[in-house]
Amino acid sequence: MSNRLFNTPFELSLHVVLLLDVANAGITLDRIAAYDFMAIYCEDFGVADKSLNGENGFAFSELSARRNLIKTAIKNLVVDGLVIATDDEAGILYSASESGRNMSKSFQSEYAKRYKELMRLVVAKYGNYSDVQLFNEISRQSTKSLRR
Repeated sequence: MSNRLFNTPFELSLHVVLLLDVANAGITLDRIAAYDFMAIYCEDFGVADKSLNGENGFAFSELSARRNLIKTAIKNLVVDGLVIATDDEAGILYSASESGRNMSKSFQSEYAKRYKELMRLVVAKYGNYSDVQLFNEISRQSTKSLRR
């Protein structure tokens, strides 16, 4: 068994539960991955003055790996009854179950509070974007960061 905590499905499952509680609607895997990324690296997206996990010169190279970890995390959360998967014309949408919302509300660390605060800002700023537009924005910011 691995002793790793960071960059694991377990860590991302905590993010997903918090994120879905804040989103308060069914959203796609891609939107979950984009919102999580934008909240973590919020400075690059003009959401806050300082990114949640600090500066990272390789942040934009993490997105694909994070999406895969989130996919695994969601599978575990669905099996555990913390997330509900619903088939929709837009694809599979994920939302927090009552147990998931209760779990989210039980997290009282400064990190969890800040993540939820940043997630509210991300949803307010990018909630009307399509999934494609979200990834276009991430790509645009990635290109911009390479030019710095």
